[in-house]
Amino acid sequence: MKFGYTFKILKGYLFEKGDIFSGYINKMYDLRLQYSKGDAMNLNAKLLLNSLYGKFGMKSETTKVVILDNNNQDEINNFIHKFNTTIVDITYLDNYTILIYKIYEFKPTADSLYSDIDSIHQMDINVAVASAISAYARIHMSYFKNNPSFNLYYSDTDSAVIDAPLPDFMVGNALGQMKLEHTISKAVFLAPKAYGLVTTDGN
Repeated sequence: MKFGYTFKILKGYLFEKGDIFSGYINKMYDLRLQYSKGDAMNLNAKLLLNSLYGKFGMKSETTKVVILDNNNQDEINNFIHKFNTTIVDITYLDNYTILIYKIYEFKPTADSLYSDIDSIHQMDINVAVASAISAYARIHMSYFKNNPSFNLYYSDTDSAVIDAPLPDFMVGNALGQMKLEHTISKAVFLAPKAYGLVTTDGN
């Protein structure tokens, strides 16, 4: 709003506020700081951090692969009968039948058709959590996108290419701070994640 935007609220949801991830996030981030950028532990910690957000934003369906012995045709027929509308591929390999089928997020009940299939399970998806994380990240990045103190040439999820130094309090190794990766002498930006840079050290 301070940049002149106006909003018309059509509908909204009110959620209770709680601190449920700070312990996990801080532990993973501290682990990243203990290892250099090329170290496997640094990469593992980064993936665990990013996967937390990604997990909650997953689709409410996924695929499952099952391999059945052709000697037990009754089991194969029973399986195909139960999952006939969700099977996406059937492959016959020697003495085995390989089936790929979709599974959906739901809570099976005692009389559910799939209650005896342990591959159907709750997927722990919460789009509200993923949306909140994404929204807060966009708010944070809006400082770089709408700042009259410098020109913005490119930005990504957690990066920005600008033509002036950032304030000292925004630069460092703490969670949420930016790091100076390169000083650029020439650059061309074609599209998201498609760009070329010449740094001042000649790389």
